[in-house]
Amino acid sequence: MRLSRTLSIALSFFILSAALVGCDRQLTHYDAYRGDGTFVGHAEPALCRDGYTVDLGAIDLSVPGQIERRLDGLPPIESTLGVAIASKTSANTNELPRPSARVTITLRDEKQHIVLSRSERLSDWIRQIPMGDAQHAYLYQRGSLIDVPTGPDSGRVERFPLGQDDSWGTYFTPRRGARYTVHFAVDEPDADAAVIDARLEVRGVVGCL
Repeated sequence: MRLSRTLSIALSFFILSAALVGCDRQLTHYDAYRGDGTFVGHAEPALCRDGYTVDLGAIDLSVPGQIERRLDGLPPIESTLGVAIASKTSANTNELPRPSARVTITLRDEKQHIVLSRSERLSDWIRQIPMGDAQHAYLYQRGSLIDVPTGPDSGRVERFPLGQDDSWGTYFTPRRGARYTVHFAVDEPDADAAVIDARLEVRGVVGCL
């Protein structure tokens, strides 16, 4: 009995230590990214959280066009492909217009398997606006959710369907050592988006709480 209790305490200590180590992602010092664009790691203000952004360059939502970028060495944490938008004029104090361009975004791995693919209007995407800053926003997409019964009067909500690398909407979780190619096309432009500075981005955040 005493031995079992000792093993239990040791195991609990190991699990706690592993959890604390897992929180220390230190993405501000991450240097394994070898893809296109600019990788910036940034510590989140909340406890035990970390994140990153990869800026893949400017996109013009007011004219048809397409770009292709290589992603190599992303941290293996849940990430999103999205569009960061900002006002081109600091004199504009109103909230950013919501662009309605129809776009197609496709992510393939090194074997040309499609990880995710979306074709829809940006006006249908989720818009995340920083608190107190109506002149910047990040657009991304979620997938579908379903209710899964777990008992007579209970259940849980799950993402469905999940694709390769846990893709869901424009979410995915990069595999260690995987190399990806992202293709972004403006199929139906939005002329009113000429006042918007838009950039293709990958964003990730991790938290153990």
